Amino acid sequence: MSTPLLSGRRARGHLGAVPETQRPGYHVTTASEPRLPVTWPLAVLFVAFPIWWALGVSSFTWPVVAVPMLVALIWRRRTRAPAAIALWLLFTSWVLLSGLQLESTTKIITFSYRLALYAGAGVLFLYVYNLPRSGGLDAKVLRILTFFWMVVVIGGYAGLVVGAHSFVPPVEHLLPNSLRNQPFVQELVQPVFAEVVGFLGYPLPRPAAPFTYTNEWGGNIAVLTMVAFAAVAATRPGRRRKVIIAMLAASLVPMVVSLNRGMFLSIGVGVLYVTIRLAVRGRMSALVSLLGVTALMLAIVALTPLGHLVAANFSSTHGHSNATRASIAQLSTEGANQSPVFGHGEPQQVTGPALADTPAIGSQGQLWMVMYSNGYPATVFFIGFYLVVLWQTRRARGIAGLWLHTIPLVALVQIPFYGWLPVELQVIMVAAALTYRRCWRPARTAGREVLRPLGAAAGGPGPGETGPRRVLRTAAR
Repeated sequence: MSTPLLSGRRARGHLGAVPETQRPGYHVTTASEPRLPVTWPLAVLFVAFPIWWALGVSSFTWPVVAVPMLVALIWRRRTRAPAAIALWLLFTSWVLLSGLQLESTTKIITFSYRLALYAGAGVLFLYVYNLPRSGGLDAKVLRILTFFWMVVVIGGYAGLVVGAHSFVPPVEHLLPNSLRNQPFVQELVQPVFAEVVGFLGYPLPRPAAPFTYTNEWGGNIAVLTMVAFAAVAATRPGRRRKVIIAMLAASLVPMVVSLNRGMFLSIGVGVLYVTIRLAVRGRMSALVSLLGVTALMLAIVALTPLGHLVAANFSSTHGHSNATRASIAQLSTEGANQSPVFGHGEPQQVTGPALADTPAIGSQGQLWMVMYSNGYPATVFFIGFYLVVLWQTRRARGIAGLWLHTIPLVALVQIPFYGWLPVELQVIMVAAALTYRRCWRPARTAGREVLRPLGAAAGGPGPGETGPRRVLRTAAR
């Protein structure tokens, strides 16, 4: 499943016991030495996200916090990674090469920001993957993501209440006028609660907080709903579990009002996939519970005014939205064909008075952004990474592991419709790393704990591994 990236003097040739002091992430601290929990970067990024959003800096925290995470990875004696990380390294390298053709200062700045998000997402993935192997830490990471899901749900309700109103964030007062008036900067720093639309015949606030666009909210809530289902499966019966279930039911209101068809499609594919996998595994009790929860949610929608909104949404032609998406997809494909190897570096504004209101070519979907901006090879590396992650984590442990394993699939369904930057990409990478960690099962050898990849025989390679494999174990000295 994984290969060593950085290693100490014991990194080669030895397949036997590894002392606890040489495990990835192990560090000896003294009583007087101050220390932070190893999950502090996740808390800063996800738990404190509402604070950064209100300050206007939430779009910049990801690459900034990636720096100390990268230092921590380099500082460790050994840093491991699954074989799939090679595809991500190829992808980010290709993105870097595609940006060398840019000449405009503004384009170089926006390109550098996207590159930093891609590179930071890879660092975040490796950091979570290399956390000390502990069921307690895995549960803590899952709780952090679950809390962030609750933040997004609450932000959805805030959008319904506040509507299109906004406020000037503190960071905007610190920016010079030349930057403050840039549309790209405004998009990054300006808090938005909702986008008000009227294509159903009346004004309707579609929730966006704590993000910039409603589609961004829909994409994030879709993948985070899988996290919520994983949290339900991983949490023992009690008050915490009841709160998560209640929030799942409450999340239906902003989800329906958002009118995000791509969100409904991706969630539907994810639930269908889990249903099939549970049936194949013979987990009938879990399958019945899932079907029961799904039926309850559908009943809530059908028997409340939400049902009329859903019917109006799917009966509407969405003519302008559909035409815009089709136009952008066509222009993006034509542009990628003109520069198939390295793309154009970044999305390009459409020229011509007839297309003045058309979004930039290479926007309106992560697929088109990568394909148009960075070329077909980068697209293959990008999609290939998540396909390999899906394959290698197919045996993730438990029902919670199955829900986490489904997240890349849910995200891939969205790529023709929704962009993943800046937040959704980070959520997907944390979930992917956490799913890999659930592919390691505890075993017992002479009363001692051993962590091996699922399906791996003692001394043999685990699934997806290349090169020598270390079995992490606590051995008798």
